[in-house]
Amino acid sequence: MRIAYYLLTTIIYYLLRPYIYLRILKKKECPTRYQEKLGKSLRTRKDGKLIWFHCSSIGELKSIFPIIDNYLKKNQILVTTSTLSSNEIFEKKYKNTENIIHQYAPIDSPQIIKKFFKRWKPDVIFFTESEIWPNQIFYAKNKGIPIILLNARISNKSFIKWKLIKNSMSQILNCFALILSQSNESADHFKYFGTNNVMMLGNLKFVISEDFDYHKENLNLENRLIFIALSTHPSEEEICIKTHASLKSQFSNLLTIIIPRHINRIPEIEKKIINTKLNFLTSETIDNFKDNIDILVINSYGNTKKILKLSKYVFIGGSLVNHGGQNPIEVACNNSIIFHGPYTHNFTEIYNFLNKENVAFKINSQTELINKLKEKFNNIKNINIKEKLIKIGDEILSSIIKKLDQYIIH
Repeated sequence: MRIAYYLLTTIIYYLLRPYIYLRILKKKECPTRYQEKLGKSLRTRKDGKLIWFHCSSIGELKSIFPIIDNYLKKNQILVTTSTLSSNEIFEKKYKNTENIIHQYAPIDSPQIIKKFFKRWKPDVIFFTESEIWPNQIFYAKNKGIPIILLNARISNKSFIKWKLIKNSMSQILNCFALILSQSNESADHFKYFGTNNVMMLGNLKFVISEDFDYHKENLNLENRLIFIALSTHPSEEEICIKTHASLKSQFSNLLTIIIPRHINRIPEIEKKIINTKLNFLTSETIDNFKDNIDILVINSYGNTKKILKLSKYVFIGGSLVNHGGQNPIEVACNNSIIFHGPYTHNFTEIYNFLNKENVAFKINSQTELINKLKEKFNNIKNINIKEKLIKIGDEILSSIIKKLDQYIIH
């Protein structure tokens, strides 16, 4: 299996440029930095030790911000991600910060990986969650570079597939010096493959970044009842738009703010709003807001924290479609009421906790969302979960940092 994967990814290398060019045309790749995915870079490595953090997209990147921040002052850090949106979030937090570089993640082809390692020479590697790339892992192992899998998880779907190649997965997973699982279930899945390097110290997504601040600002929206649809996926926006239309007659001051998971889908969302004849505005911020607006569509990634301050009623997307949900911790720390669909398997532990605390509520349809919003609008209750979440997160972060310190060479 290992040899077959190596040969296949060697051949794929010669087909990558047309594929990447096509993605550039679809605005899914950066036209000025796409070569980073091919192992090339205009940035240079400084002398000294370097820590490499790799994660896929926004959620994984934000979950490791506290880890990065802990080591940033004394270490040179390279962060790689795969998506345009994750780069925007990185730039928002670390622009003009010394000792840290962002690159788009190298594609897992032997030719590319060799170039990447030759340029960056990492001293320790942290992969995140399910980011398991065989060529990178075996190359690092052969070079004697320790690899740690942070907040590691194996979904039930992946576990079923991995069991079909148990021997290969055992070889890959045993290359890791340490696997820090985010749940007991995932830890059991990893151990099935004969790994003795698995620990469960808690889910990093319980940890809140130090810059997370929800002090209320005067945004001239005090007279509006605001409902936010966050990280929405296809079909979920339509449900939230129709929910607004249904509630408008009863709650005339209602404003719905839609923050889609992928802003390239905004033209599609706008068409759905136009069909309802509701007034809407598409904007990067709320600065140009007008009183007659029913629905505000946000077309940027950098203003979510500011916008979340406005509402105590938030639907979190990726949960009415079979995506697995998005991380609700930031919303919960705003002491907001959370609505979510049945598909939250990416964050089972967190949603179970919030459900028990009566902070999050599961809905299965548009009708249930409408009824639950009516109930909560008419029975306003203060929620105070932030302090409890901060305490849980601090304990998890402290335990993980203490373990990771064993692999960091200052």
